[in-house]
Amino acid sequence: MEDYELYDLDKKEKIDYKATFSLVYSLSKPYRKQLLTAFFYLIFSTVTSLMIPILAKYAIDKAIRAGNAKYLLLIMSAYLANSLIFLVFNYLSAMKLIKTGQELILGLKKNLYEHLLSLDTDYYAKTPVGKIMARVQSDTSALYELFTQTVVSIFKDVLLFAAIFIIMFYYNASLAKILLPVVIFIVVIVKIFIDKSSSVFVSVRKLIGEISGFLAERLNAVSTVQSFNKAEQEEAALEELNMKKFKAALKSEFYSIIFFMTLIMFDPVSKALIFGYGGAAVIAGSMSLGALVMFILYVGQLFEPIFMFSEHISIIQKSFSAGHRINSLLSIKPKIIDSEKPVYIDSFKNSVKFDGVWMKYSQDSDWVLKNISFEIPKGKTLAVAGKTGGGKTTITNLLLRFNDYQKGEITVDSRDLKKINIKSIRKLIGLVQQDIYLFPGTVAENLKLMDSSVEDSRLDYAIKILELEYFYKKHPLNKKITERGNNLSQGEKQIIALTRSMVLDQEILCLDEATSNIDPYTERMLTRAIKNVMKHKTMLIIAHRLSTIESADKILFLHNGEIAEQGTHEELICLKGHYYKYYSLQSGI
Repeated sequence: MEDYELYDLDKKEKIDYKATFSLVYSLSKPYRKQLLTAFFYLIFSTVTSLMIPILAKYAIDKAIRAGNAKYLLLIMSAYLANSLIFLVFNYLSAMKLIKTGQELILGLKKNLYEHLLSLDTDYYAKTPVGKIMARVQSDTSALYELFTQTVVSIFKDVLLFAAIFIIMFYYNASLAKILLPVVIFIVVIVKIFIDKSSSVFVSVRKLIGEISGFLAERLNAVSTVQSFNKAEQEEAALEELNMKKFKAALKSEFYSIIFFMTLIMFDPVSKALIFGYGGAAVIAGSMSLGALVMFILYVGQLFEPIFMFSEHISIIQKSFSAGHRINSLLSIKPKIIDSEKPVYIDSFKNSVKFDGVWMKYSQDSDWVLKNISFEIPKGKTLAVAGKTGGGKTTITNLLLRFNDYQKGEITVDSRDLKKINIKSIRKLIGLVQQDIYLFPGTVAENLKLMDSSVEDSRLDYAIKILELEYFYKKHPLNKKITERGNNLSQGEKQIIALTRSMVLDQEILCLDEATSNIDPYTERMLTRAIKNVMKHKTMLIIAHRLSTIESADKILFLHNGEIAEQGTHEELICLKGHYYKYYSLQSGI
């Protein structure tokens, strides 16, 4: 898909039942054995429920009217045994469905998470996190309801409905035929309800996603909202979204209530017809009183699956709406994928080379990089400087395959980057960005990136190499870090991120504006650490502060996406060109 944005997908108000059913079927396929077991348990419980009207018939005709107390006692015992069997099989079915449903949704969430991790960074730039979370949490919960409460129950209801009709036709076909017009009318009502309500249920699920997205964005930016005194406006915006959801939910419930009340109306109508025609047959002597009572009980049971279906239909609509949204997410394909026969590399030996690389983010946009060529030999440091928006960060994005270039070639050890397995190239390259993300947990856990297989000795080694012992005395390895590292300064987060890259022992290190927006003391500490890294790693440094790249082996200065100048710090200063002017501006020369 050219456009990742989920809003476009949400505009499809009608549910694609075929695609959604295909998703539901594929999800349930690995659990067919468990679902069939639950279904068979329900069959047994259904059979026991069908026995109740028959037992009532024999109790009236063979025991009560005949005055046979022993036979009545036998019927009572059979009824109690039948009820016990019903409860046991209902319990077994419920437990099997709950366990299977949990396993199924756990697998679905795992698949969704794996899929989300495979998508390109462009997708997350265009899609609110809250909308994604709504799909992973809320929509999967709706599917859980479908599998645990609905799918097998519908099979049971259909089976019960069919079995009752067969029994009724077996005992008295002419009386059973009276109910056929009622059943046909109910089928028409169900069809109308599904057609009318499907778009409403989609709207409700869509608005839930929008509200989740709104909350996630605003809560992350709560300090900005408060500082500009915009709390009332944000409250009004949320109120507007909540009101839309309220109206859509009210409309969906209105449809459900009207549907349910319409079905309820047919229950007394059907019983009245059976009382009238059946009662006349009893008076005429062509039908026993027990048989009439049996028919009345079966009519009650006949409407039980219909009433249950009226409740299930709401769950089905919500679940299929959720399934439609999950399906739309799973149908999004990453733009950056491996070639058919990718090359796997486990080490870096020679050099990284850009050869005449051109890149733009879309067909309609301008070129971000124009004819970029350079080489980074193993163990050397290349720095890229230039004004904001000049294409510096794009170079690291291309090397890490976050984006792809349109012309030219990038090679790693003389291998075409596009033919190298994406995971293996990212395993070689560490990235320290300006905006550092740290996870809730200890400093040590963040240095290991939550990988328990990383030995503690790697942490000690990295801290020693970077000469950061003093920093980690102030911030010990067992110190707790809050979400996103909010209890640390920007510079402290960048030091931890730099240490992390050394701990994970990646052979190529990219620093993307890693020394921006930090205090002078932390900058000096970080600059010293970077110089120590240069002794051990191949480095690509995207620099805003030029003081951090003076010792780089080579510096490129980008201007409007092109290499305007290149050389060492001293050589570029002597040129008195773009780099010199930029350096002079920062250093106050």
